[in-house]
Amino acid sequence: MGEVNTFKDFKKKPKVIYEDEEVMVMRAPSDEELEEMVLAIIESRGRPLTWRELRKELSGLVGEDRLRKALLKLIDKDLVVEMIDGTFGLKDMEATYIPRRMKKRVRPLSPKKFRVKWGPLIEARGSISAAIQYLKEARSKKLSSTTVN
Repeated sequence: MGEVNTFKDFKKKPKVIYEDEEVMVMRAPSDEELEEMVLAIIESRGRPLTWRELRKELSGLVGEDRLRKALLKLIDKDLVVEMIDGTFGLKDMEATYIPRRMKKRVRPLSPKKFRVKWGPLIEARGSISAAIQYLKEARSKKLSSTTVN
């Protein structure tokens, strides 16, 4: 049997309805519980996560639509920020985050907030790829200068 997420790290774990040697059936979390779970997952990793990582972490418990809805609510509440490379991080992670190289940039979950947050940088650099490259270089230099001093 593959890797099973038992959600031991969460304060409020999903209720187990049935369990035997091969199967564990849990009650799906409410919308509020799901939001708490998403925040806890990102916080436990200590870095912004991709859509794929979040989906994998919550697979079997919630579907993509519910995850997308929870992320949108968290973005609207300003608890989660959609980074320029499409990853999702906590509000305080954006200042020090060095963007990843992206395979394929997907459409932002919240285009309006994304435009407000990253639009000026993207326009100044000409494209999202150029803006990401700029951020990587600027934050890498800042990181290396602070470790030297």
